[in-house]
Amino acid sequence: MIDKIERIKSLIKQASWKQAIIIRQDQKTIFEENSHVEFKSASLIKLGIALYIKCQRPDTLDDVVILKPNQIVGGAGVINRLSIKRYKIRDLIDLMLCLSDNTATNALLDYYGLEKINAFLQENFDQVQLGRYLMKLGPENLVSCVTIMDIFEQLLAGDDCVTALVKNALKYQQVRNKLVAYVNPKYTSFNKTGELIDIQHDIARFENKDDLIDCCVMNSYDDIANYEQIIEMMAQIGKILTN
Repeated sequence: MIDKIERIKSLIKQASWKQAIIIRQDQKTIFEENSHVEFKSASLIKLGIALYIKCQRPDTLDDVVILKPNQIVGGAGVINRLSIKRYKIRDLIDLMLCLSDNTATNALLDYYGLEKINAFLQENFDQVQLGRYLMKLGPENLVSCVTIMDIFEQLLAGDDCVTALVKNALKYQQVRNKLVAYVNPKYTSFNKTGELIDIQHDIARFENKDDLIDCCVMNSYDDIANYEQIIEMMAQIGKILTN
């Protein structure tokens, strides 16, 4: 692993934009850089919402939500293109994590209360803020690399019904062009991506019977010309870690 970390260090030296990274093996940090710097969270904040449900309301998975027209928003996801408006909480969680569905996310925020979820996150973690609904104006959603890693690892820990639901959603997460793009097929991967016009994030777990590696890379950039370089750099990091 030491050789792999040295290769990753050499790779990220090329970054001319704001970047943070943390890598853990068996939940022990083996490399980090700028991991306590806060970034706009983009869709990584959805992991925090799922953790709230796991810790505070795991008995609600089969509760039913009927969406109202004013809850439908654009951006990522499919609900805004469907006629279906009745969903179980478990389905909203799956859509939020697997397809990064913004309408599903906002429906969960309405059901449990944005302020309650934010209070839970801030009571249990440093450097995190859930300030607004997705695709809505308001205080920015913020998180650091180390904090989202802590949230991610707690979310995947255990064998309860919420963890099983979350792991299945992240295993089939649809955006796979970053850390898991070139993953060695000997590993099972779980990931959640986040992106805005100036943000590219990804967090992933690579797991097999001999190894457990968690990695998060967060990027903020001003020059759109950096986009392809950022995507390829994250893909190479995942390739290095699993080969």
